[in-house]
This record gives sequence, structure tokens and C-alpha cells, in this order.
Amino acid sequence: MVRSMKREKSCIVFVLLTTLGFLILTSSFLSAQVTIPREDTVYVIGVQWGPPTTWNLFSPSLAYGGDEVLYIPLFMYSWMKDAWLPLIGEKFEWVSPDVMRIYIRPEAKWSDGEPITAYDVEYTFKVTVEVGYGPGIGCQDYVEYIKAIDDKTLEAKIKDPPRNYFSFIGCVLGYRPMPKHVVEPLYEELGVKIKEWGNDDPEKQVVSGPYKLFYSAEDRIILERLDDWWGKDVFGLPAPKYLAHIIYKDNPSANLAFEKGEADYAGTFIPEVWKLFDKNIGTWYKDKPYYVGEGNIFLYLNHLKPMFKNVAVRKAIAYAIPYTEMIEKAYFGYSIQASLSMVNDLSPAYREWINRDLCVKYWGNPECRLPTDLERAKEILDNAGIIDRDGDGIRELPDGTKLSDITISVPYGWTDWMMMCEMIAENLRKIGIEVRTEFPDFSVWWNRIVEGTFDMIIGWDGGPGFDHPWNSYRWVLDPRIVAPAGNWERYNNTDIIPLIDEAASTTDPAKRKELYSEIQEMVYKEVPSVALFYGAHWYAYNTKYWVGWPTEDNPWWFPVAPWSIDSLPLLFGIAKAGETPKPPEWLKPMEEGGLLIPTSYIWEGLAKATSS
Repeated sequence: MVRSMKREKSCIVFVLLTTLGFLILTSSFLSAQVTIPREDTVYVIGVQWGPPTTWNLFSPSLAYGGDEVLYIPLFMYSWMKDAWLPLIGEKFEWVSPDVMRIYIRPEAKWSDGEPITAYDVEYTFKVTVEVGYGPGIGCQDYVEYIKAIDDKTLEAKIKDPPRNYFSFIGCVLGYRPMPKHVVEPLYEELGVKIKEWGNDDPEKQVVSGPYKLFYSAEDRIILERLDDWWGKDVFGLPAPKYLAHIIYKDNPSANLAFEKGEADYAGTFIPEVWKLFDKNIGTWYKDKPYYVGEGNIFLYLNHLKPMFKNVAVRKAIAYAIPYTEMIEKAYFGYSIQASLSMVNDLSPAYREWINRDLCVKYWGNPECRLPTDLERAKEILDNAGIIDRDGDGIRELPDGTKLSDITISVPYGWTDWMMMCEMIAENLRKIGIEVRTEFPDFSVWWNRIVEGTFDMIIGWDGGPGFDHPWNSYRWVLDPRIVAPAGNWERYNNTDIIPLIDEAASTTDPAKRKELYSEIQEMVYKEVPSVALFYGAHWYAYNTKYWVGWPTEDNPWWFPVAPWSIDSLPLLFGIAKAGETPKPPEWLKPMEEGGLLIPTSYIWEGLAKATSS
């Protein structure tokens, strides 16, 4: 669920019919039929839930998880490899401690044949800042400028203050441009209404990646490989000619298709996945936990709502959550309870950032894992004067605000999280907080996040990265971030800003740990939202039609869900059943003749620029 996390699920019935080796997709909404060869198509589940709305990166309504293969970044970061893959960008260098220069590949072109230039990146950044949404929204707080030096040379300067190397590096290297020659006339005509542009006409859509929109309807999205893609001479072409994202009404329907071999690549929650291993299905690990734990999953409490502005209410909710029961019963043991420090302590590299003394001081154990304790939750509310004044079983705040008519929601079809919502709601009712569950379509749920109109939701953070746990603190707590890019709960404590900024600017690990400790103590005192568990990164595959998927035993790439930008390289290394897969040589580190640039190279270059 993540980056990450970006797990996107929920809506619409489909029918699959197979004839003469071809798959005919029929829609109850449209009379048109689309025919694509089954043997050339990777069918994907777990990317799109609900009818597609837009392919416009400037739109807050963008909720399509497959856009990463349409619009690719300058460089792609792999959190398991801790390395960067140069895509549109060919190389980079520090000109000074303030300025990074990026060189765009000379062969890089848009799908209409126009060259991809530094001016595309510069203009995309400009429009994003001016309309308030788009690629890299929020980066303007840390990047003073992104400007073209010439057609293929780009420079970006870090904003100081704050000198935030984490955000600067992530923003600049990971930037995804849109085509200036397409966007500029639209922006001049529409202004901020460019957010309403659909970018959904396959004939007019101009992309940078190896796939382009081929067809979309209420129940499916089909992407077609561009056989004349500019990256062909550098990377080759991905193996599948088509990517088909079928929109299922819920997880069980999607998983059934996957089990039958009607889908090949899954980014969904699959109950008891180990029972499917004799049906051509596999995961990263052959044994428990089967999936790799990734980002934190939170119960987000909307601070715009009066009841959640009260710290005692938030703390009581934290004690009332049935953590163990949720993970075992709803999640099938695919994870463990998260540390309230927001640090993913499954990784030794991350674990060192937790202040154990603070964990013991506030939560009574060195891991910062909160036990479920309904009596303690009631005691917190009683001591804060949040009691049941009229005898109806529902508590009121001291000002009379009733703790009722509260919803906890996730999109319909996310069966594991739906069950968790029911469990949480049941426990909260036991302590006098009236909560009901609600499971809308994904688009409705997502819009409520964007608009800040939800009560409680289960959601993710930014996932692991070269900057963890800083990235989680920024995503969840930074009041400068606008949803859905982060700060979903609308936490508004400006005292955290200098801590977040200094942690990203210091090169002293001891100082950074000290700053993280201050952030952790603030989190423990205020409990802005509640870290629940580490989200399993849903990665499963079916070898009926496609083979060569990366695994723990064959780690040529890493376990990546199809809704992640990191899924793109995976498509270059799989092969049709019966053929021999050949993982790309360019996915090896530089020192082994590949293209992957280690993160250490960035810091070494910065140190050299600083000392010169």
C-alpha cells in the first residue's frame, strides 16, 4: 500500500471472454469492443479502482496509478538498491553546494517526435507553482529555481533557507516533466483551469515513457507500447506490447481473476496468498511474511474537525485501536505493529534513529508500540472532562460537542482495510465515541482527502527512501505540505518546521538524531495521527503467461507493486512463457557496468563541491 505508496483500489464490474487466442473485453457501459492479443499483454490488478478521470499531472483528481509509465522522471530511485536509474536525465553534477546541473539525454524525445528539453522541465515547474498543483508540488519550498541553460542542460538551485538537501535532491532528480509545446498553449488559454484538462485523447496524448494510452472505458484502461520509443537504443523495449488495467468492483473479484490466470501482475491484498503457490502464483518471499514491509500505515484524524483538535481524544483513540487483532485477522500476519516513532524499525539502517528512552518515558516500552487498553483510553477521556453527560453512552467534549456522527472510511473493495475500519469503530464505540464505517468509491474517498472533508481514514505515508525517517515526518507533519502530497490530517504545528528543515540540512548524524528525537517527543505529546502497522508492498505474479519475475532468490530488481513508478524496469526483464527472460544489464550498479548510480555518489559529489 504505499509510495508510497500509493495503493489505489475500488469499483466496477467487468466481463472477460477469450476467443481464438485473443481477449475480447466487453463493457456494460460501452458497446464498443477492444481486441488485444493475450500473449502480448500483461494484465494488471490493483492499479486502478474506479473509472479513470484524467491523465493530466496538473490535476488534483489524478488517481491513476499507471501514469508513471507514461510520464517518466529524470532519474528513478530504488529504495532496495539505494541507487538512482538515469532515465530522461543522463548524468548530474554539483556545480556548487547550492546548484546541481542535470544533463538530459540527447536522444530523449516526446512521443510526437519533439525533443525533450530542459525547457520542458523548467516550464512544468513554473506551471505547477502557479496553479498550485502538478509534478513536484511543494518542491518550490526547497528549490529556488529550475531553469534551462540550453536545450539539454538544466540547473536547479537549493533554496536557503531552508537548505534542505533531502527535498532538493528528491525533487530535482525525480522530477517528471510535461511537454511544454503541448501545455503552454493550453495554459495560456485556460490559466489555472488547466487542472480540468483531461489529457485523455489517445490520438493527442504526448508522453515521455514507453507506453501511451490506447483505450479507456468505465471498466478498463489499456496502454500500448511505443515501438519507436526514444529509449529503445538505451534500454531496449519492455516485453509486453500492452498493459491492461481491469477495473474490478472489489479485491475478491480481482484476486479471483489473478488466481485463474486472467491477470498476471498483482498489487492487491490477497488473503492466504500461500495457498495459491501451486497455481502459478508467487511472491517475493516463499515463506512468511511473503511481502516486504514498506511505509507506515496511519489512522489519519482530521484536525479540521472539532473533536480531533482535542489531544485527549487522539490519545484515547490510539489506546483503543486493536492493533494485534487487525494485523492477524484482517492482514493475515503480513506485517507487524508500527512504532509510534514513525521510524520503520524493520530495517537496521533506520532503527538507529529511534530514541528508546523517550519510548519508555511515554509508552512504557523501548519500541514505542502501544498496547490496546480500553480502560486506559476511558481514563484519558475522563481526566480530560470528556464524559457522557446525558446518559446515552456517547461522550461530549467540555464545550458540549458530542463525539458522534463520526465516520472512518477507506475505498470500497479494500477488504483488509475495510475489516480494520470495522474493528476500530467497534472499539471506539466501547469507549463512548460513536463511529460508523463508510466505504465510498475511490474517487470520492480521494477527493475527501484533497478537500479535507473526511473524519478518519486509514492511509499511507511517503514510504521508505534515502531520506527516511525524515520523509515520513515531512509527509505526515509538515504544515507547509498540501494534501494529497502530504499532511492529510491538516496538522498545523509550526514548531516542527525548523526541526524538519535542520534535519535535512545537517550532515552530522548525531545532530540529525537529536533533531529526530525532538520530533518524536512532539509526536508522543500530541499524537497527530496514529501509526498502525508497516504496509506490505503488494507484489505478486502469475507465471501462466509471463515468467522471469524478480524474487528473493532472483533479485535482479525488487518486489515492486504495479502502481509504483519503480515497476517500469520490471517490464523490461520478464518474458513470455516458454521464452528465456533476460534481466537488463543496465539495472546493475555502475561499478558492474550498469547504469544505477548509488546514493553515496550524490553525497560524495556534494562534499567535493563544498570543499572546493
